[in-house]
Amino acid sequence: MSIDPITIEVVTSRIREIASTMEHALYHSGYSPVLRESKDGTAGLTDADGRVVIVSGGLQYHSLPYQHAVRSVLARYPKETLVPGESFIVNDPYLGGNPHAPDMVAITPGFTAGVLIGFGVSVAHKADIGGLVPGSSGAASREIYHDGLLLPPVRYQTAAGIEESIEAIISRNSRIPDVVLGDLRAQVGCTRLGVERLAALCTEYGTESIAQIMREILERTAMRVAAELRAIPDGCAEMEGFLDHDGADLGTPIRIHVRAEKKGDRLILDFSKSSPQARGPVNCNKTTAQAVALLALLAATDPSIPVNSGITQPVEFIMPDGIVVNPQHPATVNHYFPTSHLTYNVVLAALGELNPARAVAPSGLGNGAIAIGYARARGGKPAVQYELMCTALGGTSDHDGSSIVQAMNHITPGAPVEIVETEYPVRVRRYDIWTDSAGPGQHRGGVGYVREYEVLEDCTMTARTSNHHFPAWGIRGGGAPATSRTTVNPDRDDRIELGPIETRLLRAGDVLRLEQSGGGGFGDPHARDPLAVADDVRNGYVSAAAARAAYGVDVDAVTA
Repeated sequence: MSIDPITIEVVTSRIREIASTMEHALYHSGYSPVLRESKDGTAGLTDADGRVVIVSGGLQYHSLPYQHAVRSVLARYPKETLVPGESFIVNDPYLGGNPHAPDMVAITPGFTAGVLIGFGVSVAHKADIGGLVPGSSGAASREIYHDGLLLPPVRYQTAAGIEESIEAIISRNSRIPDVVLGDLRAQVGCTRLGVERLAALCTEYGTESIAQIMREILERTAMRVAAELRAIPDGCAEMEGFLDHDGADLGTPIRIHVRAEKKGDRLILDFSKSSPQARGPVNCNKTTAQAVALLALLAATDPSIPVNSGITQPVEFIMPDGIVVNPQHPATVNHYFPTSHLTYNVVLAALGELNPARAVAPSGLGNGAIAIGYARARGGKPAVQYELMCTALGGTSDHDGSSIVQAMNHITPGAPVEIVETEYPVRVRRYDIWTDSAGPGQHRGGVGYVREYEVLEDCTMTARTSNHHFPAWGIRGGGAPATSRTTVNPDRDDRIELGPIETRLLRAGDVLRLEQSGGGGFGDPHARDPLAVADDVRNGYVSAAAARAAYGVDVDAVTA
């Protein structure tokens, strides 16, 4: 069957519209601030074989977990047994491919005239699914069973309604069941909405036409990636970076190493020299590690290429079993994000060596999340304050790095101060730029930030940050940014500086300060326009002392 290009473009736009509608429904139906405010969730569609057609939302590294999760459902519930009205969920990272156990996946098969046409899928974080600590991501985790409830692919809903027994299990395993179930129902609802819209599209254009256009979308992406690779000279580049430790063996840094080899329209990414899987929770499953590496490939070539399963076709991964980016069951993976973030940056840096025109300095590596569990929050019930910690992007050949954003999910924001203070017994004492946190360069890195919380009730706090000792790096002569810091009671005699992964009991009146690093610099700092340096000093991004030391600029002389 031949479909004209105009129809292909129209239907492709309609598919994007469906995914955007699913995303809108997800965020506006979710209960928790981490979903409705920080948008830690995505929604999209796959074809009938689980291949990802579209992901809507800021966390595009959810792409490969979509495919993995759908196929895990099909392994337990074969296609011929599926019926309209069913929805499934899974959160075991070793079965569903989700980054860690709090990231639940909802999967709904879609039908038209009894024919399976695809799946609506959503991945979204849950603020608490049990485990060692409130937030389910404990520093003391040493195996996946410490990370909370693990669900294999199970049927969550049928045409008759929600399976109450499944919700009872989830409810009994969470410290905040109403919030978790509210978020989960939002996920399932958006996937059901997605397949309804997809079925309507099939009615309008024909089922076979929609299936063919889905295949065309993936083929076009594969062709665009291959074309970008052909435009890059053949060659090899290696890069590595380090996490401070894994939370268990505090004296042993964790190494992420990649060798990128580009041949024609193919790319081989070899992670064999990375550290063995860790005892602590910094492992990152293979599905997530590959997904972030593919995002780095797009950043190093053409970021306008849509994220779908077509990206995988020109890329080969070498990831031996038992390394930190391909851990084996039952390794814990709850603190995967700094590892995946570092993986993204080392791949991006290696590809920048092969394609200097698209080179980008690494983003700040001090990211992660905090989880604070309260026995009694503003509404009188137990609550878990779960917040994502952003960093900043690195400088490029064209411009400074953006400030206070995530490298792999730029539009995933931090929680607004007003929301945090309204819902939880906490006072945000400070949220400000962190002077001198950015790596200096002709184009400096984005600026990091300082955020301080005064807790108003006794609570259990887990800080999952990163890179207190190993900062990001600059490129082309640019400088490294500051390292991150986490401090309890920074202005008191009982001041304690925490490591990157720690759980602590806090008393009412205690203060938690997070200083999140900026991005790396691009190019020789002395080549930066002195007027730009003066603007940075005036805006508080750079101190006058750092302007002289790093940039060789006397601000008083420039502005006189």
